[in-house]
Formats: sequence, structure tokens, C-alpha cells
Amino acid sequence: MLDDGGLRELHHASGGYFGGTCVNEEIIAFLKRIFGGPLLKELQDDYPDDYFELMKTIEQKKCSYKTSADQDKIALKIPVSLFKAFEEGYDCELGTDLENTPFANSVKVERDKLFISKDLFKSFFDKSIKNVVETIKEILVSSEMSNVNVILLVGGYAESPLLTETIADAFPDKKVVVPANPVLSVLEGAIIYGFEPDMIVSRVCRYTYGIATLRKWQLGDPVDKKLTKKGKDTFHWCDDIFDKHVEMGQIVKVGEFQEEKEYFTVEGPEKAILDFYASNKKNPTFVDEEGCFRVGYFVLNLSKKKRNERVLVKISFGGTELIVEVTGEKTGQGIQTSCNFLP
Repeated sequence: MLDDGGLRELHHASGGYFGGTCVNEEIIAFLKRIFGGPLLKELQDDYPDDYFELMKTIEQKKCSYKTSADQDKIALKIPVSLFKAFEEGYDCELGTDLENTPFANSVKVERDKLFISKDLFKSFFDKSIKNVVETIKEILVSSEMSNVNVILLVGGYAESPLLTETIADAFPDKKVVVPANPVLSVLEGAIIYGFEPDMIVSRVCRYTYGIATLRKWQLGDPVDKKLTKKGKDTFHWCDDIFDKHVEMGQIVKVGEFQEEKEYFTVEGPEKAILDFYASNKKNPTFVDEEGCFRVGYFVLNLSKKKRNERVLVKISFGGTELIVEVTGEKTGQGIQTSCNFLP
């Protein structure tokens, strides 16, 4: 936090598929092994209310589970419709069937509940928590994070005692803070940011961003990128060039335009589309190479532009949007438009 109350991002956003949803999916995968994938799909399609109740139960058990609890088994309530479908489909009771599976000693059936051993239930968290801890460690080793002494946990997964205890043990020199209602904290933060987008002064780019363009084809460029000569051109163009505007890891001041790049218009079309790309590499060459993906596009009005007129393009990373400004070299007139992000 800065002296004026503004916020400066120290590290780009990171993470992956290992949050609370990952734990839920591990539990669902376990249930598929117990009941079979088709029966779970049937429950979701034919009994959506029962499926919703099952997912709610999984969420509750995930957020309340802790290794220090006295209970040896975790009770997971299962919809009666799922038990009934199993018995009709396999012509046997689930409890009897479990005796012939690897879960014979770790899962028991009593009425409408599965009683899962503590060790088995904890294993549903292993992948998620391991990746969370490793990601935090990777972030904290950077020099920019040397003065960080508090880890703030928000979101539904922050309610999990197992997660908070594991993080506290993994980082004993840090203070782990969980708000009174970590789920609402995310929503409240989004609302506050909506009213005060200028509160974040600068960000660190998670990706390298650029615009797809052309350049003269050079010896060594892929042959499939070599375009046919047109009109008065005395050379071939090379297609799908990644023209970098900002680099991953670069500190970008919110609302400040980056260095302008030059492009050339062509005669004929009244509008032009600048395709906007991101990459997890610092210096990508082509927009279709591994790690690159299209995130949106800018539409430019070229109704008054002439062939080969030079236009200057610069991009600004606003609080909640990307803005491009295009200035004609001859007229000096500039226009601004926002990025149309892909769904």
C-alpha cells in the first residue's frame, strides 16, 4: 500500500486449477468410482435438485474438515435417488459391493450416508494444497516480496481449516489472516473496485501482450507464413507476426499509454481489425506458436485513410479495460477505442 492509500501490485496474478473447485472434483471423481460415472450423470440430468444438494454437502464438508477433529470418519449424505439407481442398475446394495473394492476398509454405508475414513478424505485435498503451497513459495522468493509478512486468504476455500493450518505451518514467519466472511470479501472487493478503479496504481503483467501484424518475409521464416506478392509490392510479407507492446513481468501504470508502434493502412476497407494476443513467453515471434492465445480485438475506422498511410498505435491498460489510441501521421488526429474481449 502506498502513502496516498493506493495499491501497487508486486507480483502478477498467478495460480491454476487447484483451488476449492479442484477438491470438489476429487470428491466427485471418488463418487464416480463408487457409483459409476453414468449414474452421476443421470443424477445431474434427471434429479438436478438432488445433485445440487449433493454438491452443497460436498462444499460444506470440504470447508469444515480438519485433521485435528476427533471423528474417525466423515459422513457424506448421498441422495436416496442415487442409492436407488445403483441398486436397480447393478442388482445389489452398495454396501455389499464395496466389500470387493479398494475402499472396503475406508468407506462404509449406513442408511443414506457414506462414512469415509479421515485419511481417504484428506487425500482429496492433497493435490490442491500441495500446488497452493508451492505457488506461494515461488512467489515469495522474488526480491519484490521480501517485505511481505502477511498472507491474506479469501474466497470459499479460505474457510477450510486444513488449508489455513497447512499454509500457517508452511510459512511460520508469515501471519495468515482470514476475514470473518472470506466468501463475501471477494464480492465486496469487486464492488469497491468498481466504484474506485483508480485505487490500484500499477500492475505487473501476467502475460506478454501484442498485436498480430505483418512484416517483410525473411530467409528462415516459416514458408507457410510467406504471403503472395500483391500490387506493386516487390517483396513477400510474413504473416501472423506477434508485435509486442508489453512484456510479462513489466510494471504497467494504470491509465498510462505504452510506447507507440507504427502500422500501415491499406486502401479499400473502411474498417480494420487489430487482433490482440497474449503469450506466456517474453518474446514470442508468431501469434500461433505455443503459449499464445487471442484475447480480443480492436475495430478501427479507416474510411478516410489512404493506402500505406502510417498510423501510430499505443495501448493503455485501464483499471477495467484495454484502450487503444490510433493517430494518423498526416492528420495528427487520434481516435480511441476499447478492446472487445472474447467470450
